[in-house]
Amino acid sequence: MKVYINRAIGLARSQTAKDTYILFFGNILSAVLGFIFTLIIARGLSVSDFGVFSAINNLVAILAAASEIGISAGVVNFISGFRAKGDTQGAEKYLKASLILRLISASVLVLPAILFASFVANRFLATDNPSASYWTSALTYGLVFWAFFPVALQASRRFYAAVVTDLSLGTTRVIVISLLLVTGGITLSRALWAFAIGAVVLVIIGFILVRIRFLKARVSKDVFSKILRFSGWVGVNNLVSGISGRLDVTMLAALAGATATGFYSISSRLAFFIAVLASSFSAVLATRLASFSDKEAERKYILKALLATLPIILGIVVWIFIARPFITILFGQKYLESVVIFKVLAAAMIPFIFATPAVSGIIYAVKKPIYIGIFGIIQLLGLLGLNLILIPAFGSIGPAISVSLVNTILAIYAWAIIYKYYWKGAGEISNINS
Repeated sequence: MKVYINRAIGLARSQTAKDTYILFFGNILSAVLGFIFTLIIARGLSVSDFGVFSAINNLVAILAAASEIGISAGVVNFISGFRAKGDTQGAEKYLKASLILRLISASVLVLPAILFASFVANRFLATDNPSASYWTSALTYGLVFWAFFPVALQASRRFYAAVVTDLSLGTTRVIVISLLLVTGGITLSRALWAFAIGAVVLVIIGFILVRIRFLKARVSKDVFSKILRFSGWVGVNNLVSGISGRLDVTMLAALAGATATGFYSISSRLAFFIAVLASSFSAVLATRLASFSDKEAERKYILKALLATLPIILGIVVWIFIARPFITILFGQKYLESVVIFKVLAAAMIPFIFATPAVSGIIYAVKKPIYIGIFGIIQLLGLLGLNLILIPAFGSIGPAISVSLVNTILAIYAWAIIYKYYWKGAGEISNINS
């Protein structure tokens, strides 16, 4: 028993664990800053103006996420590999190519908002003012850089720098909007300018930390094609996952009403912090797995990562046990019904955490992101079908049960692939034609 305890303590103190802590607390702080920014604006604007701001903010997030098309996975995979070999020039070529692809992708998506500004503003942004469409286009580029720089730094295992870059947007926005609040009040235009100024500061800090010299790298066509071939299925999974992550609340509102949606939303927001931890852990695993060139070393690292999930899972179990006092103290007795929902959602995250090392291994070590892309499509269809059945039958707890079932299937699916690749079969997994 003492051996296992010492091993657990060693894992908790390992560099992988430390890097995960850095990213996790950085992501949590980023989420808090975003909440404060939104809270100040909501209090400072009229309800209608806040509605327009929210519509712009939401469309910006959708366009920025859609422009990602899995390129971040390519950044981590290729740049980590080059950095591990000491090939700085190779890393800079792929870094520049990745940025160019992100900007081209974003430009294609924002072009309709520029060409049909009045139509987009009227139909999607709750205003007749076409300037809202132009703001949407400009701010989309800000979020593209917000996603690009931290990932580029994570690929080089510069996790502190990645967190600093990530927080620069949120910190600047809060400072600027706070100054505007005390010096002359907040208007819709000022709120958008606060967002824009934050994006400008982010770009400046990002280029300083990543170092601007990568823009001088000469990029050939094969670099672009390699990134797109690798990132394609990850992009499909990211797009599908983005839709899947919004299905529960949307379908609950449509099928069960506002009250059930309110109870579920409290639980969902709390469970989000577990997802943040999983995302941070995955980002750390990605950089290391992408840098390995030895199958046995990959296998050992994946097992080590699996052991590292145990303290996380234990923390979730503890949170489940204290859910009732935690939720009632934080939100009051009126949200007592959320306790059971949160317990199911938190339990549903256990197989998701358990699957994280396997999913990262499939993408960055086995080099088969197509498997994750295929599962993403299955996940979307599965959640849609399960919610249609379980929400009418169980109400607000229905989507939580759906998530639990899908995450369990993901864990079994991912570890079956890893087992086949590293233990059962000596050779490579056969290619699947995309």
